[in-house]
This record gives sequence, structure tokens and C-alpha cells, in this order.
Amino acid sequence: MVLRSFTLNLSVLLLGGLLFVSCNKQITPDVPLETYDTSKIDSLKKEVSYITLPIELQVKNIEDQINQQFSGLIYDDNSFKDDDLKLKIWKQDNIRFRSKGQGVFEFEAPLKIWVEKQVKVLGLSQTPATQFEIVTKFSSKPYISSQWELKTLTNAEGFRFISEPKLHLAGISIPITSIVSSILDNYQASIARMIDETVSKQIDIKRPVLEVWNKLKEPNQVSTEYNIWTQVEPQDVLMTELITNDKLIRTSVAIKAIINSSVGKSNIQVRQSTELPPLKFVNSLPSGFGIYLYNLITFSEAEKIVNQLYRGEKYSFTGGRQIDVLGVKIYGGDKNKLVIQIMTSGDLRGTIFLKGDPVYDIKRRELVLRNTEFDLKTRDILKKAAVWAIEGNLEKSIENDFGIPVDPIFEMAKSSVDEFFNTDFKGGFKLTGGVKEILPLGVSLQPEGLMTTVEIKGNLGIRL
Repeated sequence: MVLRSFTLNLSVLLLGGLLFVSCNKQITPDVPLETYDTSKIDSLKKEVSYITLPIELQVKNIEDQINQQFSGLIYDDNSFKDDDLKLKIWKQDNIRFRSKGQGVFEFEAPLKIWVEKQVKVLGLSQTPATQFEIVTKFSSKPYISSQWELKTLTNAEGFRFISEPKLHLAGISIPITSIVSSILDNYQASIARMIDETVSKQIDIKRPVLEVWNKLKEPNQVSTEYNIWTQVEPQDVLMTELITNDKLIRTSVAIKAIINSSVGKSNIQVRQSTELPPLKFVNSLPSGFGIYLYNLITFSEAEKIVNQLYRGEKYSFTGGRQIDVLGVKIYGGDKNKLVIQIMTSGDLRGTIFLKGDPVYDIKRRELVLRNTEFDLKTRDILKKAAVWAIEGNLEKSIENDFGIPVDPIFEMAKSSVDEFFNTDFKGGFKLTGGVKEILPLGVSLQPEGLMTTVEIKGNLGIRL
């Protein structure tokens, strides 16, 4: 009787334990491997954007640089050697450029010239001197080299005498116009080359563009509320032909770039450039802009959003069973699948893993899951321990509920990019423009998080 009673009590305890376990299962399936399709990431074609940079150079600034370089005595030949002449030349007044059309300027340089000539009269060496004034004429065509140097191609266009050069010797006036003209023909070409060298050395257009280039590369937090950052990857530079008038030299530069944004600061290290890529010259540049914004939602930020929305969510099943969501983790799996790790309590305690395709749902305006299913090892355990969760379509319920509301982030990005595109830079530069339309295009998984491609249309430029 004692043995029978003990056996009966033991059976009751075992049965009660089994009933308890069946009502409150705990599962710990193996963690699915975190992996990313690197070939897909590497082959991700990022569309380029063009940031238009109008450049205006004041003609007066170029005049000032040349006039500062050439002032006062500009030539001094203090020897009779070779030609029996001493020659001094002074610039009398400032150079002023006038547009001649076809991108060519013309200008005049008024000069005062002193000449001393060594002559022999009756075996005696004498050195009569004279001074006179002339106006030299030049034409100059500015251009920008592929190495970012403003250059001019200046040509001598002759000269005219204000007063005729004559030497007075023993009461006799001796014209020396032909001699002086020959000398001036050679020296005028030297003046043209000196002007070209001055413009090339004194007028720097590379520095301001390089400052903008490096400024664009810096990560910029455009929203503290959503922790949104933007960053530009400049690729190349295109330039149109120079357009000139009496006051300005104009051109337009387009910085070819890839524009990224991220929810959470990207860990990409930015190196400041010391050089710009060689210029590429084109007949025209894209009007407005159609940029492609690559928006990275880091896994940590996505988890924060998902947990704020779904921690504490409850799922009910037949027989009064219930599963409570304690927390969610996400990461990348094979075939660009998003792995959802859900920690649960209630009638199913432990961890379950699901996989689904991340897509952007235009109607819901969220990143959602499609083709969601349990990971194989999770499904195998559930078949044995909690088949009611499978029969109750738990994975479909999670798919229907899961969503990352990125549309507010995109809208914030839109307004923040608007703000960023109206920013004053150091050195007097102002980025100007505005966003007209923003449209998410697709989602891919990268080791850092979920990458969404967004097309933004609008107008953008940079004023100097």
C-alpha cells in the first residue's frame, strides 16, 4: 500500500509538472548567423548628384592685382652694353580692362620712358638723354586650366606715341623713333608675359572651391530629435566656359557627389583634401538637382524605435494562451533578410527568431517586413513545444505589426536638408537651395544597418 501510494503521488507530481511546463514553455533556439550579401553591397550603384557652384570674379580685383604688381619704375636698363642705350620705363596710370567680346579683354598701359644714347661726335663720346610718353595696347583672354589656375593669354597690340622721342645734340634734334620702336616691340611682349604670370600667381580660385569641397565632406547633424546626419562624398568637378563683361568673369562649376544621410552618426572617417581633382570642361551643366540621398538607419537606432513601439505588445492564442514581447533585436541575415530576435514572456518564455524582407510600404509610410517566417531552428522547437504559436500565425501577426516609421524621419530630413542647403560657410560662401520632393526607392541591409535610397528633387547652388 505504501509503495502504491508513493507511486500514485509521484505520478500526480509528474503530471502536474508536465501540465505546468506545457502552459509555460521556455525555449532557447540557436541564434541565426549574422551575415550580409557583400556582393550586393559592393554592387550597390549610388546615383550621383550635382551641386552647382556659380563663380564670379570681379574684373576690378584682377586689375588691382596687376596694378599693384606693376607700379612706378617697371623697367631699368642702366647699361650701354650691346645697344649703346640706357632705358627706364615707368607706368603712368592704372590699367583698365574693357570687354572686347568673345571672352577677350583689351587694355592700355600709359608709360613714361627715359632714354640715354651713347654717341660719338668728332671722336668724342657724348650721352644725350630724352624722355617721352607712349600708350601700349594689349588684348588678353582669361581661361581656367584643368589644374585650377586662372590664366590669361595676353598679346601685344602695338603702341602709339604721345610725344615723339628726339635727342638734342649740339643744337640738332635727332629723331630716334625707329630705334625706340624696335626696343619697345620686344619689351611689350615681355610686359604681356609678366601680366600673365601675375594673374596666375595672384588670383587664387582653387582655395575657395577646396574649402567648399572639404566643408561638404564633413558629417553634419541636421536633426537632434531624430539624430539625423548628412554627409557628402564629392567625386568630380565639371566647369562651363567663361563668360565675360566689363565688370565680371563668370562661370559655373558642378561638384559631382554622392549625398548620404544616416540615422545615427556614421563611423566613416573623413579625410580633408589638399587637392581638387582636375577640372573637366563641359558645354552645359544639369539644371536644378535630382540627388539621391542614401539614408542609413543604424541597427541600434532601429532597435530603439522598434522597442519604443512594440515592447509590451501582447499576442493572444486559443486556450487563453498569451505571449508578451519583452524586447526586440534586429540584424542582417542571409539573402538580404532582416533577422528579428524577440524576447518573450507569458506562455512562451525565451527567444524566438524570424526572418523577413525589409521593404518600404508607401501606404503605411514605414519600413515593414514581407515574406516573414520563423527561422528553421525556431520553427523546429515550436513544433515540439508550442505548436499553437505556429497554428496561431504568430509570424504573420508580427509581420503585420512590425514597422519602422521612417516617413517622419524623411520629412525631418527634407526640412533639415532645406536648412542645411541655406548655410553660410567660412570665407563668404553661401549654400542655397530647397527641396521640392522626396521619394524613398528601396532598402538594402549593410553591416551598419538598413540603407534606404531616397530621391530628392529641388534647386541647389553655392554663391561666392
